[in-house]
Amino acid sequence: MCVLRVFPLSCAVQQYAWGKMGSNSEVARLLASSDPLAQILWMGTHPRGDAKILDNRISQKTLGQWIAENQDSLGSKVKDTFNGNLPLLFKVLSVETALSIQAHPNKELAEKLHLQAPQHYPDANHKPEMGLCGFRPVEEIVTFLKKVPEFQVLIRDDAAVASALKSCFSHLMKSEKKVVVEQLNLLVKRISQQALLWGNEHSAFGVPVPKMGQKCPSCMMPQFLLYSYFTVSWG
Repeated sequence: MCVLRVFPLSCAVQQYAWGKMGSNSEVARLLASSDPLAQILWMGTHPRGDAKILDNRISQKTLGQWIAENQDSLGSKVKDTFNGNLPLLFKVLSVETALSIQAHPNKELAEKLHLQAPQHYPDANHKPEMGLCGFRPVEEIVTFLKKVPEFQVLIRDDAAVASALKSCFSHLMKSEKKVVVEQLNLLVKRISQQALLWGNEHSAFGVPVPKMGQKCPSCMMPQFLLYSYFTVSWG
């Protein structure tokens, strides 16, 4: 029997004191929700908000249950490293005021706290974060694309035209695997050499050296987006 791997989800909504209220909340508008406290959207398998599956053909009711019974969906490395659990939680935040102060433990301390007080620490994982704070100005996107030779090979000359950014992305995703692998290896090698020279793990663009396993177009995509399209906050 063929396992359905693409299906709609109903994701959890969270409320915090710093969130936007009512129709001012992007989350509320995204969900077309009348809930005045729809401020934070969680997409994942967190114990406080396991996404519900909206497909009657699937016996599992939540994403967490589905992953538990379809472990191969995680890939062997993720499955073994994170004990068969999804290791990330994607969030959409509608922020009104400064966020509350948070202290995220490392992996070792997170496991200890989870055992001691699971009601307060429901997750045994640490919480490194990456925030996408918005899109870069078009002129800056073009500049970044021109400065990364590996992207130039894949997107051709379209980076010179602001209106062709969509075409740039399409070229990347439709490139032959052999070409992407070649450029991906060159990108990793070049940034790693820069890191050795500068004594840290960041390139000239402020993006950590990529740690990539599979050699496929989708491995290049996050680097393309982080280098060029988004303003990124690491925490």
